[in-house]
Order: sequence, then structure tokens, then C-alpha cells
Amino acid sequence: MSASSFIAAERLKSPRDRRKIRAFVSLSKSLALLSFFFSCVLPAASRAQVECVISTSMREQFLVVKAIAMSPTAMSGTYRLMLVRQGAGGMSQSIQQGKFDYQPGSDGLLSTTIVNLANKTQVSATLLIETDRGTSQCGLPK
Repeated sequence: MSASSFIAAERLKSPRDRRKIRAFVSLSKSLALLSFFFSCVLPAASRAQVECVISTSMREQFLVVKAIAMSPTAMSGTYRLMLVRQGAGGMSQSIQQGKFDYQPGSDGLLSTTIVNLANKTQVSATLLIETDRGTSQCGLPK
């Protein structure tokens, strides 16, 4: 080994350089895993051919939340509507789930929930629809 290659090898062995290399390797692994994850997930969602919608309307002090599925083709699967309500009285969670069969042209209504919005209540909702063609997920409009 020449003197110059020995010095270069010694520089890489410093604790600071080893931390940099470990951080770089860790970041590279994370980016590789993320790209793999998105390459698997995104095509499945586009194959799902199902659109999920959470619509809302007000009725006095109540928020009416509707979970809706839409598709150009007939399909069946499962849905899960998750609601979280946070207000002065505390926090509550509600989950509604079930199976569905959808025919094009139908209203696609999966579930309806009414939430009391008194006392500056905040509500968040997520709808997850799973079919044999993939998964679709949406959230409550802001």
C-alpha cells in the first residue's frame, strides 16, 4: 500500500467520517424503500378504478358526513369510515365499516354519520375503500 492510499484509508476511519457514511447509507436505504413502497402502492390505487368521496353538509349545529364510492364499473369490496371528534368535552372516535356491492349509476352511498359541532368542535375523517382491484383512500375536505 502506498503512503497516499494509507492516508486516505486512515481519513475514512475517523469517527466523524464513519458517522457520515452511516448517515448516507441509512438515507440511501430509506430512499430506496420509499421508492419501492410508492411503486407498489400507486399502481394499485390507479388500478382500483374506484373513487372515494366524503361529502359534508350542515343541519343546524350538526355536520352530516356521507361516505360515497363511485366507479365506472361494477365492483364489490369493503369500506371503513373513521371519524375523530375533538371538542371542549374531550375526544371521541367512531368507526363504521362493512361490505358493499356497487353498480354504475347508483348513488354509491356507503355510510352516513351525524356529528354535533357545538363548542368549537373539530372533526377529521378518513374513508378507506378496498376492492379486488386495489385500494382508495380520501379524507374530509378542509
